[in-house]
Amino acid sequence: MSASEFWNTRYQTDEYIFGTEANDFIKATAPKAETGQTAYAPADGEGRNGTYLASIGYQVSSTDVSELAVAKAHTLAQKKGVKINAHIADALAPEFKDETFDLVIVCFMHFMPDDHAIFMDVNKRLLKPGGLFIMEGYSIEQIALSSGGPKKPEMMMSEAGLRQTFADFDIILLQETRRHLSEGPRHQGEAATIQIMARKPV
Repeated sequence: MSASEFWNTRYQTDEYIFGTEANDFIKATAPKAETGQTAYAPADGEGRNGTYLASIGYQVSSTDVSELAVAKAHTLAQKKGVKINAHIADALAPEFKDETFDLVIVCFMHFMPDDHAIFMDVNKRLLKPGGLFIMEGYSIEQIALSSGGPKKPEMMMSEAGLRQTFADFDIILLQETRRHLSEGPRHQGEAATIQIMARKPV
């Protein structure tokens, strides 16, 4: 089963399986946009984070491999009275030029190690100099919990791994934490997450 088939199966419901509100960490850390600033939300699913960024002033592009998710993202944006450029695309090979965005946000997106490296490299390159990267993902301790995420240890993130990945950025925040998730029916309960904010040098 391809990634698009897998996620289309998940999203084949009128319910927003990860909710309609943005991720708590992204809401707490994403700065309001200055005039003309752009943001990118790769693998944004049903659009909850992309629509939030639009609501605080960004010109938002988002991608997902699932056409059903992208359709729901457009519907959500319309309901919230904002516009987003949501389209079907592989987050490992989006059709954007390097240094396009002022902000890139990633929410609980996990890959096998080789694809993880590609994903991170792509998102780092898409940021403008001075641009901000914000991400929340799962740490290895999440495997024992039932609030979401994959169950393969090699797909989980670590503070050490992210510190190495972003060694060429200015790391503002990098921490592992335990917190309660309440993000639609798929993300409920105690979670072991890792959070990072890092700025691309000018």
